[in-house]
Amino acid sequence: MRYIEIYVKSALSKSGLENTDYSLNPYRGCEHQCVYCYAPYVLHIPLQEWRNVVYVKRNLPTVMDRELKRKKGFITVGSVTDAYQPAERKYEITRKSLEVLLKHNARISILTKSSLILRDRDIISKFREAHVGVTLTTLDDAFRRRIEPNSSSVEERLQVLEEFKNKAIRYIFVGPIFPEITLPHLREIVKMGEKLEVDYMIFDRFRWKRDMHLPPWLQKYLRGADYAEIKKEVLKIARESSIPIYFDW
Repeated sequence: MRYIEIYVKSALSKSGLENTDYSLNPYRGCEHQCVYCYAPYVLHIPLQEWRNVVYVKRNLPTVMDRELKRKKGFITVGSVTDAYQPAERKYEITRKSLEVLLKHNARISILTKSSLILRDRDIISKFREAHVGVTLTTLDDAFRRRIEPNSSSVEERLQVLEEFKNKAIRYIFVGPIFPEITLPHLREIVKMGEKLEVDYMIFDRFRWKRDMHLPPWLQKYLRGADYAEIKKEVLKIARESSIPIYFDW
């Protein structure tokens, strides 16, 4: 993995995500190397560069400190790349950014596949509103290693939710849904959320992007995917649960 330190002119990007005003991405590129990642296709970055080169935004916290004097609203940390990928252990750009966000009394949300977020419980627990979520595409950790090779294990992600209890608003993000991979675990994931007493769950579909490369062995799991029917199945299970359920499609 190659790290390149860069200096940016802006930190906060106007967001098109629902219920989010701005996005903050401390890094460009991602070491998790999820095989279904569509971020490089959205940003028009070559796939191999995205997976093997991480650009570290060294001055991001300083730039954001200035921007937050005039930019107000809800901020999602790590909207196109994981803010807690391995590079964060060395550079701590995310931690330094959180310190600035806390200084400005910002409202934030962080979605991650890394247990490294536990390092920052001391800061995150001080926010007036902080949402902490983990992604669960499957509960089969052997399969998780195939599709999200450099991310934290399923068990570690569940531990994140456990340890943030009473320290943040917690949620599970189930996505992208691969019918044959995710659906067999759907009821169990919801029950896991109930056991952990998470505040809500979000479900999302797989999204093809132009010129997107997807391993042939994974493509077969998407053939004939009927997300309208999948939504009905999710809603059926959701009716058996007390956890609020939301969809990103």
